[in-house]
Amino acid sequence: MIRFNDSMKYCQIKTEAILAPFFSAAINFVYAPTCLFCDQEVNPVGHNFCESCRSKLKPVHSLECARCGAPVGPYTDLTRGCGQCHRETFAFDGVIRLGVYDGQMRLASLRAKASGGGSLARGLADLLVYQKRAKFDEQDFDLVIPVPEHWTRRFLHPHYAAETVSRQIARRLHVPWSREILLKSRRTPKQATSPTPLRRQQQQGSFAVSRTRQISGKTILLVDDILTTGSTAHAAARTLKDAGATYVIVAVIAVSPLRK
Repeated sequence: MIRFNDSMKYCQIKTEAILAPFFSAAINFVYAPTCLFCDQEVNPVGHNFCESCRSKLKPVHSLECARCGAPVGPYTDLTRGCGQCHRETFAFDGVIRLGVYDGQMRLASLRAKASGGGSLARGLADLLVYQKRAKFDEQDFDLVIPVPEHWTRRFLHPHYAAETVSRQIARRLHVPWSREILLKSRRTPKQATSPTPLRRQQQQGSFAVSRTRQISGKTILLVDDILTTGSTAHAAARTLKDAGATYVIVAVIAVSPLRK
C-alpha cells in the first residue's frame, strides 16, 4: 500500500520535473546567457562559449603527443614521445589537454586562475570533457584528484583553478572526486618564476598522500590547470604511485607550447 506521504513526495518530484524546463526558459528569457570569455549572448542550450571564442580556444595544431600533450606535426614519430619529452622521465602515464598555452587560450587560462575566475574555469573544464570525451572514455578512472596547493597559499587565495577544474571534470565523468588524499606538504617557489632546471628539484618530496588505501591499485585522473615543464605533475604522480596507485593520467586546460 502506498502511504500518503510517499504519494505526496512522488507528486512533488513529478511536478518539479515538469516545471523545471519552464523555469529555465523563463530565467534565460530574463537573463540571456552570455559567453564566459567575451560576454556576448550565446545559444541557451548548453553552450558556455560563443562560436567565435570556441574557435579561438581551439589549438592551431590539432595533433598532440599523448605522453606530454605538446603539439606535434603530422609525421612525428611518437613511439617514445615527441621531440620535447622523449628524453624525459615522467611518473604520469599520459596527458589529456584542451589547448596550448598561447594566444586566447593563455588569456583564458590566466582569467580562470584569477579571483572570480571560477565560472570560466568550470566552463573550460566542460569544454575539455566535451572535446576530449573519447580520450577520457579510454580509461576507467577510479578517482579524480586535483594537484594541491600549500595551505598557506590556499588561505590567501580561496579560488584555486586546479580544484575547480577537477571538480567539474569529475561531475561530467561521474567519477568520485577528492581533495583530501593528495596534499602539498611543503611550500615551494612558484613554478612560473623558477628556472626550468630547478623546477623538478624544487618539487621533490613536496607532496604527501593521506589515505593510501583509497588509491591502492587505482587509476587516477590527476588534474591541474596548466602544464609547463611537467615537473609538478611528475612529482604529484610519483607520490601517488609510491602510495600504490597503478595508473595516473594528467588532465589540464593548457600545455606550454615550448618547455625547454
